[in-house]
Amino acid sequence: MQRFLGIDPGLNNTGWGIVEYKSGNNYSLIDYGIFKTKPSDSLEIRLNFIFDSIFNLIRLKKPDRISMERVFVNVNPASSEKLIMARTASFLAVAKSGYSIVEFSPNEIKKAITNNGRSSKDIVKSKVQQILNIKERIKKSDAADALAIAICIGLVKK
Repeated sequence: MQRFLGIDPGLNNTGWGIVEYKSGNNYSLIDYGIFKTKPSDSLEIRLNFIFDSIFNLIRLKKPDRISMERVFVNVNPASSEKLIMARTASFLAVAKSGYSIVEFSPNEIKKAITNNGRSSKDIVKSKVQQILNIKERIKKSDAADALAIAICIGLVKK
């Protein structure tokens, strides 16, 4: 069995999800959530919070592998810049913990989870809940995305 951590970085909400992978399509949910920053805080404080939160999560949960979605350029340059900064804080926390990151494109994640690289977020979330046998609705899409990213490690060989 292996424990996989998926991270969906964002300046406002950084989603995370941990799954245990046995073999084939056999996964079980360990935990998931979001790290929410305060918009009233300075950028430096928010990035440091993301860094500390991921670093502490890794120390506490001790995953075997860690994955993250490959960045895409947004139409809004300011949004893209903030996403890249949050992603960098996440990368640094992973590196400081002694891990490397497996990256997946958004289409790779959708294709691995739903067999369709153009699936909607709702379809991906529904399929994640099915794969992990989660009865209640995952409220935060950032956490659902992170779980999908974690599941990808076992489905896509990298």
